[in-house]
Amino acid sequence: MYQSVDELPGRVKKRVRSLLMADEQFVTAATTTDGLLDRWATHVVVTDQRLLLVKIIGFESTITGVRLDRLDTCRATDGVLELAFKYDTYSYGFDAPDAADALAAAVKGHQSEETTTEPAVAIETDGDLEAVESEIEGELELDDESDGESE
Repeated sequence: MYQSVDELPGRVKKRVRSLLMADEQFVTAATTTDGLLDRWATHVVVTDQRLLLVKIIGFESTITGVRLDRLDTCRATDGVLELAFKYDTYSYGFDAPDAADALAAAVKGHQSEETTTEPAVAIETDGDLEAVESEIEGELELDDESDGESE
């Protein structure tokens, strides 16, 4: 498990730093067991806004990112992290037995945080709309009267 961007392996660290938006904060990351070599494994990175899957093999890199509110399922079962998007499902195993649980907890914690920090939407009632309509009609009548006086 990685607790800061600086702890990530060299090329992954550079890639993640370049992917982070100005207002985005790194939360945690872990290396999966899907690579032939450890350095070729996918790195699952959780930020306060997105989930990033970073895989670098040689000169090639594959990056998948999804906003936390677009993630349908994030579940840890027996050390395996299951991620489900609208059309795709990914499962990743980890050497560290608690890595999948920690990643799932981080995602769920920031998903709920994101929904509670949404700005409130002001909804006007019919009474408020009628007041606005009468105000607009009054302004239109004043404009019509001033046009007639100038002739």
